[in-house]
Amino acid sequence: MIGRREMQKQKRRAAMLRAAGRLFDKQGYARTTFEEIAAAAGVGVATVYKYFNSKQGLVIALLEPDLLRILSSAQKVIDRLPADPAKSMVQLLSCYGDLGGHNWASRELLQLTVFPGLGNEGLLTEFVRRAESGTMRQISELLRRQKTAGRLRANLPVEDATAVIFALLNQNFGMYMFDPQLSYARMFRQLSRRVQLVFTNWCA
Repeated sequence: MIGRREMQKQKRRAAMLRAAGRLFDKQGYARTTFEEIAAAAGVGVATVYKYFNSKQGLVIALLEPDLLRILSSAQKVIDRLPADPAKSMVQLLSCYGDLGGHNWASRELLQLTVFPGLGNEGLLTEFVRRAESGTMRQISELLRRQKTAGRLRANLPVEDATAVIFALLNQNFGMYMFDPQLSYARMFRQLSRRVQLVFTNWCA
């Protein structure tokens, strides 16, 4: 049973995360300060530092639950493997595109968490690497299972195929994030077509 003090800490943490999320959404990550987050949450600046240490720590706390849901959803696709290899990969990639929650709706936060080097240093860089590693591991696992099932060519190099799919994912997400005229739906249709085209040469 959670004690009153622990419950108050959780409520305070949730209030700071809500405040940060609203401010990031309204005015962007770069322009949001700890002072503004503290004021919006009704706490002192020192309290925000105590809980999250840095603005990057706040971003990770906002996005980590969504990332875990995304990876969990993608794993279900792998575990209930559709028979068509191309369609199974499109389903897997759609889980990453779903992005799990409102906190990922900001293209600025997507830029920070998908592409290393765009202002994401320290803790955030490590988060990016974990997200990237988890994504590549799942792409590879799906390909290996389809290959073991005899649906992909026996001589298909899974490591290279994983790199190709991951590059397609990053390329198309990059187009979406940096082109405000490109809708997510249109981008994902394009990604799906390209994935299916690649699989025409990979299927057994």
